[in-house]
Amino acid sequence: MSETHILTAAQMRWADEQSIKSGISGFTLMDRAGRILSTTILDLMPDYGRVVIVAGSGNNGGDGYAAAHYLRARRIPVTIVSLVPLAELSGESKKHAERARKDGTKVYEVGSGNCVEEIERWLHRAVVVVDAIFGIGLNRKLDASMVSVVNCINQTDRLVLSVDIASGLCADSGEVMGAAVEADYTLPIAASKWGHWLAEGRDYSGKLLNVADIGVSESTIKQSWRHAGDDGDEFSAHSTCLINDSFLDSAWPERSRLTHKGSYGHVCVFGGSVGYTGAPQLAGLGAYAAGAGLTTLICPDNIWPVVAAVNLEVMCQPESSACWKHVDAIVAGPGWGVDQGELLQTILVSEKPLLLDADALNIIATDDAMKQQLAARSKQDGVMTVMTPHPGEAARLLGCSSQYVQKNRKESVLALTTRYACWVVLKGSETLIASPDGDIYLNPFGSAQLAVAGSGDVLAGMIGTQLAKAAIHPSDLGVLISSAVALHGKAGEHSGWYLAGELAKQVASLRQRIERDGKVV
Repeated sequence: MSETHILTAAQMRWADEQSIKSGISGFTLMDRAGRILSTTILDLMPDYGRVVIVAGSGNNGGDGYAAAHYLRARRIPVTIVSLVPLAELSGESKKHAERARKDGTKVYEVGSGNCVEEIERWLHRAVVVVDAIFGIGLNRKLDASMVSVVNCINQTDRLVLSVDIASGLCADSGEVMGAAVEADYTLPIAASKWGHWLAEGRDYSGKLLNVADIGVSESTIKQSWRHAGDDGDEFSAHSTCLINDSFLDSAWPERSRLTHKGSYGHVCVFGGSVGYTGAPQLAGLGAYAAGAGLTTLICPDNIWPVVAAVNLEVMCQPESSACWKHVDAIVAGPGWGVDQGELLQTILVSEKPLLLDADALNIIATDDAMKQQLAARSKQDGVMTVMTPHPGEAARLLGCSSQYVQKNRKESVLALTTRYACWVVLKGSETLIASPDGDIYLNPFGSAQLAVAGSGDVLAGMIGTQLAKAAIHPSDLGVLISSAVALHGKAGEHSGWYLAGELAKQVASLRQRIERDGKVV
């Protein structure tokens, strides 16, 4: 399964250093980046014309100089607007700048102060503008002169391509450091960066192109996930990757003609309370939409008649029933209320695959004994446990603010897996899925349409189905959970729905297409 890896700035620097130690020179790495960048520029050019590269003093600028060499070899007119005097360049960037000048590249040293008019003059002559100013090295707010440069680029009507990451974005958090280039396209170098996806990063990155392979080996990138965190201050993980369509293809293979409803699992949903009878029903619809063969709702006795009366396909039983002990997976929490601690304790004792959502998480967040019970349960061999908090629920479980969770999403999802020893789906824009071993999957699919009551309940039911599948046919749990999140996101991108019940229909339609055609369409 092809995967796109995600690195922090420190991890990327470590991987570069290890590649150089292995025998690949820094000049060669920069040269490869420049060659791929030049090809990308040629592919994106709307017409033959001048390429203007706005270059900074570091490696990002060096990539721009390296690209100029290859563009000149194709007789493309190139102008580099350098924000620093060439005499101040050093290392490989200086070598590539000297080579570019020998090839006939026009280089104008404008400095970062009071240079807007000169930059504007060249931007108007360009068909493509290349942002090669900062890259992943930025760790401070932009000063006033650099804000002016960035604003100048953003005001042009030319196509803008950023090298590695849009200048002004923090490569680790996606935070805008005072101002950031609004790229039409971004070409990641060697690996994707967290800043492409988190916070405002996606808004400024434009279309993310395929990662430029400059020769940093797969093994080096995998080692970087851990080595960059050795000082205790940097974020580290066991693995990090982007969910792609192949996850969905493998999660929903073609259905055999000889299967029956028992082949696809029985999901049980504990939920519902006075005023919240819809949540468990939506979870049940989500379970069916993801392909469950059977779904049963277990509701408090006082609302059971109400829920049972409006359901045809989803079975419904009162809490006094013990039928749940024969199911394949359990979803607990949708619309449940916070007075269900005793029943939740009973469920936690069970070894059934379990998803904890909504009020089940709120109950655990206020009960230290139950927190310990959850962690102990999750550490049992073969027991599958997943929690699906939104930022507010995650904050209660971690004892911090939701603002902290949102600002530190990748750190927060790992903190939850460490504390509770279970799989965690941290919902929100670019949902993160993390395993107890520290593997993180980032979901790039979804839309603001999913910000509606009930969409999370549908997702809970979908993941419940994946847990039931894993109980019947042992599978890669990371792929199964990630595929449910991705399918939910893809359904959310479609038009023609605005209610969570309609979202479930979109999910079912997409899932059936995958099973029928063998691919996401």
